Amino acid sequence: MSNYINKYDIPGCRNTAREANIQFFPNFNENYESFKSLLINLVDTNSSKTFYKFSDGEYMFAKGISIGSTSKGHRDTNIGADSLDLSLFKDGIYKNDYYMVECYKQARDEFDEYFSDKTPIPAEYSYGLISNKWLFKTFKGQIGIIGAKEKLELIQELLKYDEYKEYLGIDKFEDYISVPQKYACDNINDTDEMVKEQLQNATSKIFIEGIGHAKQALLWKMKEYHPAVYLSVGSGICAVAGVQDCIGRPYFANWKNYRINDYDYSKIDIWRNTGVDDIIWLGK
Repeated sequence: MSNYINKYDIPGCRNTAREANIQFFPNFNENYESFKSLLINLVDTNSSKTFYKFSDGEYMFAKGISIGSTSKGHRDTNIGADSLDLSLFKDGIYKNDYYMVECYKQARDEFDEYFSDKTPIPAEYSYGLISNKWLFKTFKGQIGIIGAKEKLELIQELLKYDEYKEYLGIDKFEDYISVPQKYACDNINDTDEMVKEQLQNATSKIFIEGIGHAKQALLWKMKEYHPAVYLSVGSGICAVAGVQDCIGRPYFANWKNYRINDYDYSKIDIWRNTGVDDIIWLGK
Protein backbone atom coordinates (compact mmCIF):
# COMPACT_ATOMS: atom_id res chain seq x y z
CA MET A 1 0.00 0.00 0.00
CA SER A 2 1.75 3.16 -1.17
CA ASN A 3 -1.02 5.72 -0.63
CA TYR A 4 -1.98 6.89 2.82
CA ILE A 5 -5.76 7.37 2.90
CA ASN A 6 -6.45 6.44 6.49
CA LYS A 7 -8.79 8.90 8.23
CA TYR A 8 -7.31 8.14 11.65
CA ASP A 9 -4.38 10.52 11.69
CA ILE A 10 -1.74 10.73 14.39
CA PRO A 11 0.40 13.88 14.15
CA GLY A 12 3.89 13.26 12.80
CA CYS A 13 3.02 9.74 11.59
CA ARG A 14 2.04 8.02 8.37
CA ASN A 15 0.33 4.64 8.23
CA THR A 16 0.89 2.27 5.31
CA ALA A 17 0.06 -0.97 7.14
CA ARG A 18 -2.44 -3.25 5.43
CA GLU A 19 -5.03 -2.54 8.15
CA ALA A 20 -4.87 1.23 7.64
CA ASN A 21 -8.09 1.50 5.66
CA ILE A 22 -10.21 -0.89 7.73
CA GLN A 23 -9.78 0.83 11.06
CA PHE A 24 -12.78 1.94 13.08
CA PHE A 25 -12.81 3.63 16.47
CA PRO A 26 -15.26 6.39 17.46
CA ASN A 27 -13.64 9.68 18.51
CA PHE A 28 -10.19 8.38 17.65
CA ASN A 29 -8.52 11.80 17.55
CA GLU A 30 -10.19 13.15 20.70
CA ASN A 31 -9.30 10.01 22.64
CA TYR A 32 -5.71 10.23 21.41
CA GLU A 33 -5.33 13.56 23.16
CA SER A 34 -7.00 12.15 26.28
CA PHE A 35 -4.57 9.22 26.23
CA LYS A 36 -1.59 11.55 26.22
CA SER A 37 -3.09 13.48 29.12
CA LEU A 38 -3.66 10.24 31.01
CA LEU A 39 -0.02 9.21 30.64
CA ILE A 40 1.19 12.61 31.81
CA ASN A 41 -1.11 12.52 34.83
CA LEU A 42 -0.07 8.98 35.79
CA VAL A 43 3.62 9.84 35.61
CA ASP A 44 3.20 13.17 37.42
CA THR A 45 1.35 11.46 40.27
CA ASN A 46 3.88 8.60 40.51
CA SER A 47 1.18 6.08 39.67
CA SER A 48 1.91 2.43 39.03
CA LYS A 49 -0.16 1.10 36.12
CA THR A 50 0.17 -1.35 33.24
CA PHE A 51 -1.06 -0.94 29.66
CA TYR A 52 -1.38 -4.39 28.09
CA LYS A 53 -1.53 -4.70 24.28
CA PHE A 54 -3.61 -7.57 22.91
CA SER A 55 -3.01 -8.76 19.33
CA ASP A 56 -3.78 -11.67 17.04
CA GLY A 57 -0.55 -13.29 18.22
CA GLU A 58 -1.59 -12.86 21.85
CA TYR A 59 -4.95 -14.39 21.00
CA MET A 60 -3.41 -17.48 19.40
CA PHE A 61 -0.83 -17.88 22.15
CA ALA A 62 -3.47 -17.77 24.89
CA LYS A 63 -5.51 -20.28 22.91
CA GLY A 64 -2.55 -22.65 22.67
CA ILE A 65 -2.42 -22.42 18.89
CA SER A 66 1.04 -22.85 17.36
CA ILE A 67 1.37 -20.66 14.30
CA GLY A 68 3.87 -17.93 13.39
CA SER A 69 5.40 -16.39 16.51
CA THR A 70 3.58 -18.90 18.74
CA SER A 71 5.04 -21.99 17.04
CA LYS A 72 8.04 -24.07 18.04
CA GLY A 73 11.42 -22.60 17.21
CA HIS A 74 10.24 -19.06 16.65
CA ARG A 75 11.18 -16.02 18.71
CA ASP A 76 8.95 -16.57 21.76
CA THR A 77 9.11 -20.31 22.31
CA ASN A 78 11.09 -23.39 21.35
CA ILE A 79 8.32 -25.58 22.71
CA GLY A 80 5.27 -24.18 20.93
CA ALA A 81 2.07 -22.73 22.35
CA ASP A 82 0.29 -26.05 21.86
CA SER A 83 2.71 -27.83 24.23
CA LEU A 84 3.68 -25.07 26.67
CA ASP A 85 2.13 -24.77 30.13
CA LEU A 86 0.11 -21.58 29.63
CA SER A 87 -1.45 -21.28 33.08
CA LEU A 88 0.67 -18.28 34.18
CA PHE A 89 0.06 -16.57 30.86
CA LYS A 90 -3.70 -17.09 30.86
CA ASP A 91 -3.92 -15.88 34.44
CA GLY A 92 -1.68 -12.87 33.93
CA ILE A 93 -3.53 -11.24 31.05
CA TYR A 94 -6.50 -10.45 33.28
CA LYS A 95 -4.44 -8.63 35.93
CA ASN A 96 -3.51 -5.47 34.08
CA ASP A 97 -4.94 -1.98 34.53
CA TYR A 98 -5.53 -0.81 30.96
CA TYR A 99 -6.00 -2.80 27.76
CA MET A 100 -5.16 -1.90 24.16
CA VAL A 101 -6.00 -3.47 20.82
CA GLU A 102 -5.71 -2.39 17.20
CA CYS A 103 -8.76 -0.76 15.63
CA TYR A 104 -9.92 -3.25 13.03
CA LYS A 105 -12.74 -5.77 13.27
CA GLN A 106 -10.84 -9.06 13.62
CA ALA A 107 -8.61 -7.67 16.36
CA ARG A 108 -11.56 -6.19 18.24
CA ASP A 109 -13.60 -9.40 17.92
CA GLU A 110 -10.73 -11.44 19.36
CA PHE A 111 -10.29 -8.89 22.14
CA ASP A 112 -13.99 -8.99 23.04
CA GLU A 113 -13.87 -12.78 23.28
CA TYR A 114 -11.32 -12.48 26.09
CA PHE A 115 -12.27 -9.15 27.65
CA SER A 116 -16.00 -8.69 27.15
CA ASP A 117 -16.23 -6.37 30.15
CA LYS A 118 -13.41 -4.01 29.11
CA THR A 119 -13.28 -1.03 26.77
CA PRO A 120 -9.94 -1.01 24.97
CA ILE A 121 -7.64 1.86 24.12
CA PRO A 122 -6.42 1.88 20.49
CA ALA A 123 -3.00 0.21 20.38
CA GLU A 124 -2.20 2.57 17.51
CA TYR A 125 -1.75 5.35 20.08
CA SER A 126 1.28 3.64 21.60
CA TYR A 127 2.76 3.08 18.13
CA GLY A 128 2.21 6.70 17.19
CA LEU A 129 3.74 8.08 20.37
CA ILE A 130 6.92 6.14 19.61
CA SER A 131 6.90 7.05 15.93
CA ASN A 132 6.41 10.80 16.46
CA LYS A 133 8.77 10.62 19.45
CA TRP A 134 6.30 12.33 21.80
CA LEU A 135 7.03 9.78 24.54
CA PHE A 136 10.74 10.52 24.53
CA LYS A 137 10.41 14.28 24.50
CA THR A 138 7.62 14.36 27.11
CA PHE A 139 9.27 11.97 29.57
CA LYS A 140 12.94 12.77 28.97
CA GLY A 141 14.93 11.83 32.07
CA GLN A 142 12.08 9.62 33.33
CA ILE A 143 11.71 6.88 30.74
CA GLY A 144 13.10 3.34 30.71
CA ILE A 145 12.90 0.53 28.19
CA ILE A 146 12.17 -3.21 28.49
CA GLY A 147 13.05 -5.56 25.66
CA ALA A 148 15.34 -8.22 24.22
CA LYS A 149 18.90 -8.03 25.52
CA GLU A 150 20.53 -7.81 22.11
CA LYS A 151 18.24 -4.99 20.98
CA LEU A 152 18.82 -3.01 24.16
CA GLU A 153 22.58 -3.36 23.70
CA LEU A 154 22.16 -2.07 20.15
CA ILE A 155 20.08 0.89 21.36
CA GLN A 156 22.79 1.83 23.84
CA GLU A 157 25.32 1.80 21.02
CA LEU A 158 23.05 3.94 18.81
CA LEU A 159 22.68 6.49 21.59
CA LYS A 160 26.44 7.07 21.58
CA TYR A 161 25.83 9.05 18.39
CA ASP A 162 24.70 12.67 18.72
CA GLU A 163 22.67 12.39 15.52
CA TYR A 164 20.55 9.63 17.02
CA LYS A 165 20.18 11.41 20.33
CA GLU A 166 18.82 14.38 18.43
CA TYR A 167 16.47 12.16 16.40
CA LEU A 168 14.92 10.53 19.49
CA GLY A 169 15.06 13.65 21.63
CA ILE A 170 16.81 11.93 24.55
CA ASP A 171 20.39 11.24 25.53
CA LYS A 172 19.65 7.86 27.08
CA PHE A 173 17.03 5.66 28.68
CA GLU A 174 17.18 5.73 32.45
CA ASP A 175 16.92 1.93 32.73
CA TYR A 176 17.51 -0.93 30.30
CA ILE A 177 15.57 -4.00 31.47
CA SER A 178 16.44 -7.02 29.33
CA VAL A 179 14.92 -10.42 28.66
CA PRO A 180 16.21 -13.23 26.40
CA GLN A 181 15.74 -12.39 22.73
CA LYS A 182 14.51 -15.91 22.00
CA TYR A 183 12.39 -18.40 23.92
CA ALA A 184 11.65 -16.10 26.88
CA CYS A 185 8.34 -17.92 27.39
CA ASP A 186 9.80 -21.40 27.81
CA ASN A 187 11.26 -20.78 31.26
CA ILE A 188 8.93 -18.00 32.28
CA ASN A 189 9.85 -18.20 35.98
CA ASP A 190 13.51 -17.64 35.11
CA THR A 191 12.55 -14.71 32.89
CA ASP A 192 10.43 -13.35 35.72
CA GLU A 193 13.36 -13.49 38.15
CA MET A 194 15.58 -11.78 35.61
CA VAL A 195 13.11 -8.91 35.22
CA LYS A 196 12.49 -8.66 38.96
CA GLU A 197 16.18 -8.38 39.80
CA GLN A 198 16.69 -5.57 37.30
CA LEU A 199 13.52 -3.62 38.13
CA GLN A 200 14.29 -3.57 41.84
CA ASN A 201 17.19 -1.24 41.04
CA ALA A 202 15.29 0.89 38.52
CA THR A 203 14.55 4.61 38.74
CA SER A 204 12.29 5.27 35.73
CA LYS A 205 8.75 6.57 36.18
CA ILE A 206 7.52 5.17 32.86
CA PHE A 207 8.71 2.23 30.76
CA ILE A 208 8.06 1.26 27.17
CA GLU A 209 7.85 -2.52 26.91
CA GLY A 210 8.19 -4.99 24.06
CA ILE A 211 8.90 -8.55 25.23
CA GLY A 212 6.51 -10.49 23.03
CA HIS A 213 4.15 -13.04 24.50
CA ALA A 214 6.09 -13.15 27.76
CA LYS A 215 4.22 -10.01 28.77
CA GLN A 216 1.07 -12.09 29.23
CA ALA A 217 2.61 -13.62 32.33
CA LEU A 218 4.93 -10.81 33.41
CA LEU A 219 3.58 -7.34 32.62
CA TRP A 220 1.17 -7.11 35.55
CA LYS A 221 3.91 -8.17 37.98
CA MET A 222 6.37 -5.47 36.95
CA LYS A 223 4.70 -2.76 38.98
CA GLU A 224 5.18 -4.94 42.08
CA TYR A 225 8.93 -4.94 41.46
CA HIS A 226 9.17 -1.21 40.74
CA PRO A 227 6.32 1.32 40.84
CA ALA A 228 5.97 2.94 37.42
CA VAL A 229 3.79 3.18 34.33
CA TYR A 230 4.38 0.25 31.95
CA LEU A 231 3.27 0.81 28.36
CA SER A 232 3.32 -2.02 25.82
CA VAL A 233 4.54 -0.70 22.48
CA GLY A 234 5.16 -3.98 20.63
CA SER A 235 7.39 -3.44 17.62
CA GLY A 236 8.09 0.08 18.82
CA ILE A 237 11.16 -1.42 20.49
CA CYS A 238 12.32 -2.57 17.04
CA ALA A 239 11.94 1.00 15.82
CA VAL A 240 14.12 2.38 18.60
CA ALA A 241 16.70 -0.29 17.73
CA GLY A 242 16.63 0.77 14.08
CA VAL A 243 15.16 -2.47 12.75
CA GLN A 244 11.51 -1.57 12.28
CA ASP A 245 9.28 -2.77 9.44
CA CYS A 246 8.35 0.79 8.58
CA ILE A 247 5.93 -0.05 5.78
CA GLY A 248 4.12 -2.97 7.41
CA ARG A 249 3.83 -1.70 10.99
CA PRO A 250 1.05 0.82 11.72
CA TYR A 251 2.08 4.49 11.90
CA PHE A 252 5.79 3.93 11.24
CA ALA A 253 6.01 4.90 7.56
CA ASN A 254 7.77 8.17 8.47
CA TRP A 255 10.22 6.45 10.81
CA LYS A 256 13.90 6.25 9.92
CA ASN A 257 15.91 3.22 10.96
CA TYR A 258 19.28 4.41 12.21
CA ARG A 259 21.96 1.75 11.93
CA ILE A 260 25.67 1.55 12.68
CA ASN A 261 28.22 0.69 10.04
CA ASP A 262 30.22 -2.44 10.91
CA TYR A 263 27.79 -3.48 13.66
CA ASP A 264 27.03 -7.20 13.71
CA TYR A 265 23.31 -7.24 12.91
CA SER A 266 23.31 -11.02 12.48
CA LYS A 267 22.68 -11.33 16.23
CA ILE A 268 19.59 -9.10 16.05
CA ASP A 269 16.19 -10.70 15.50
CA ILE A 270 14.83 -8.57 12.63
CA TRP A 271 11.21 -9.26 11.72
CA ARG A 272 11.28 -7.73 8.25
CA ASN A 273 13.45 -5.27 6.35
CA THR A 274 11.48 -2.84 4.19
CA GLY A 275 14.19 -1.36 2.02
CA VAL A 276 17.24 0.84 2.20
CA ASP A 277 15.21 4.06 1.93
CA ASP A 278 14.29 3.74 5.61
CA ILE A 279 17.90 3.38 6.79
CA ILE A 280 20.33 6.08 7.88
CA TRP A 281 23.83 4.76 8.47
CA LEU A 282 25.96 6.06 11.33
CA GLY A 283 29.74 5.93 11.60
CA LYS A 284 32.38 5.61 8.92
